[in-house]
Amino acid sequence: MSLKIYGFQMSRTYRTLWMAEEIKDAKGIEYEHDGRVFSEGDEREFLLAKNPMGQVPVIDDDGFILCESMAINLSLARKYDVLAPSTLEEEAVCWRWSFWAMTAVEADLLGNIKSGLGALGAEKDEEKAAAHVEALQKPLGVLNESLADTPYLLGDSFSVGDLNVASVLMWSQAGNVPMSSYPKLTDWLTRCLGRAAAQRAAA
Repeated sequence: MSLKIYGFQMSRTYRTLWMAEEIKDAKGIEYEHDGRVFSEGDEREFLLAKNPMGQVPVIDDDGFILCESMAINLSLARKYDVLAPSTLEEEAVCWRWSFWAMTAVEADLLGNIKSGLGALGAEKDEEKAAAHVEALQKPLGVLNESLADTPYLLGDSFSVGDLNVASVLMWSQAGNVPMSSYPKLTDWLTRCLGRAAAQRAAA
C-alpha cells in the first residue's frame, strides 16, 4: 500500500495527516507527506493537475487521486478500517457531523480568526469578529447538547466523525472563542486533540 499526502500542514491538510497518523498507529502503515505550498510555477501546475480547484489536501492512495479533506478522511477510514463506523447508521452520523462542521461552523471560525487577529491577509475588525462569535453560539450549543450523555459522537468510541469535527473546532482555540458555556464540547475537544496521532500531525 502507498499513501501520499500533498499539502502544507497549517491548512486543512492537517486533518488528513491526523487521519494518516491514526492509520499508522492502528495498522503500522506508513505514508509520505509532500508539504509544499504549491503556490506558483511548476509546483502550482503540479497541484492543478491533481486538483483543478488548486486546493489542498490531495492524496494519492495507491494511484487513486482524491481531494476535499472530509471526503479523503471518510474514504481512508473505510479503506483501512480505522476509526470507521460499523453500521450504515453510524456512517450516516459521521457524514452528518462532518458536513455540519464544514457548513455550520468552519466559515465563522475562520472569519473570527481573520477579523479578530488580522490574520490571512484580512484587516483586524473587532466588530466583525464579534459577529462571527455570535453566529457560532447556536451550532456550538447543538454539539454540546449532542455530547451531553456520550463521550464521542458515536458513543464510547472515537471515530472519523470526531476527528473531522475536532479538526475544525480546534480553530476555536486559535481565535479565542469563549467556550465556558459548552463544557461537554470542551471536554470532548480536549480528548480528541490530546490523542497521540493528533499531536504528531501538528508537530
